Amino acid sequence: MKKLIFWAILLRLLVAAFLFHPDIKTYNFQASFLKKGVFNIYTYLVDNKKSLTLKDDFVYFPLTYFAVGGYQWAASPIMGTGFDSWLADASSTSVVGNPNIFKYLVVLKLPYLILDIWIAFLLKKFFDKKEDGEKAFIFWLFNPFTIYLIYAFSNIDIYPVLLTLVAFLLLKKDKLMQASAIIGLAAGFKLYPILFIPFLVLKGKDLKEKLLVGVIPTLILTAIVLPFWSPAFIQSAFVSGLTTRIFNPGFSIGFGESMIVSLLAMSLLFFYGWLVEKKLNLFNYWVILLLAIFSFSHFHIAWLLWIAPFAVILSVKKPQLSLPLFLIAVLSLLIPMFYEDRSMAISLFRIYSTWYDLIPTPFAILEKFYNPYNLQSILHSIMAGGSLIVGYKLLRREETK
Repeated sequence: MKKLIFWAILLRLLVAAFLFHPDIKTYNFQASFLKKGVFNIYTYLVDNKKSLTLKDDFVYFPLTYFAVGGYQWAASPIMGTGFDSWLADASSTSVVGNPNIFKYLVVLKLPYLILDIWIAFLLKKFFDKKEDGEKAFIFWLFNPFTIYLIYAFSNIDIYPVLLTLVAFLLLKKDKLMQASAIIGLAAGFKLYPILFIPFLVLKGKDLKEKLLVGVIPTLILTAIVLPFWSPAFIQSAFVSGLTTRIFNPGFSIGFGESMIVSLLAMSLLFFYGWLVEKKLNLFNYWVILLLAIFSFSHFHIAWLLWIAPFAVILSVKKPQLSLPLFLIAVLSLLIPMFYEDRSMAISLFRIYSTWYDLIPTPFAILEKFYNPYNLQSILHSIMAGGSLIVGYKLLRREETK
């Protein structure tokens, strides 16, 4: 066990140190204002946009700001005096040739490493058989997908992912109220866990429990965001493109009205659980819900981490689904590679030389002989088909139990 953890940590440190995604610089610059006493980052950035070197909005929810900013404050002595000026440097060459860049990347990604290893240990608790738990532990530590998602892309979604996993451990122990509270806390980092509240409500034994399960996470999330509620917060985080992309319309049904396919899929799943299913397996419903989101929305690559630990559990519990899940994972990582976005591939290596700016992206290369959007559509359609069949198999198994 110690050797496994040692090699897993070493592998993660290597990826963390030598791959750079620009998001880590942006949100750490924004979170650095916590050290200066800024409480409401949303209004501060809007009010001071003209004087700031990096002018992006803070698109995350309040707990992310305090987690990142609080850690950065604690790690300041390690970072040194030049760290804040590096964060504020918006020049295109700020990450090339800086002698401290590798130290910055490792230290800034260290919380993700801690949470990542913690997730590995949590996964063991989902299994009654020791060997199954150890298999999930190893799958998590040494699969290339999560290492890439977390450390190459500085994936801050690991905070709500960990909390969501804790919530499902509580559900495994029939602690519905505590699980709903953790879901509300997770939504304070990123909004997506609230999508599962309706299914938690279905799990309630009576009307009182159903109401409490729905109200508890809503009140917790409200308490978190209320001090920040303002036009700046609404525009930056609450209705940002990353938040609302899940509900982009799918196709027109006439007279200006559109059918939102992802919401349609969620609604079908909810009403199936309510009217057809006799005994809900919330784990399966969460997996199916996430697969539906990825199938019918232009997902951000960071979102794939939401389902990763649950896919590991499912692969161990239902080995016959492991290969389809693997193929779906490969397709879901390939799709963003063909986005018109340098940070999906080429820019990850830019800390070594500005010459990387001259290398064309996969999108630009493919564009010379084929439409990249067509390829994205083909890959996404295949992925969606596989996801729907996996979801169908999970529902069928529930029906026959």
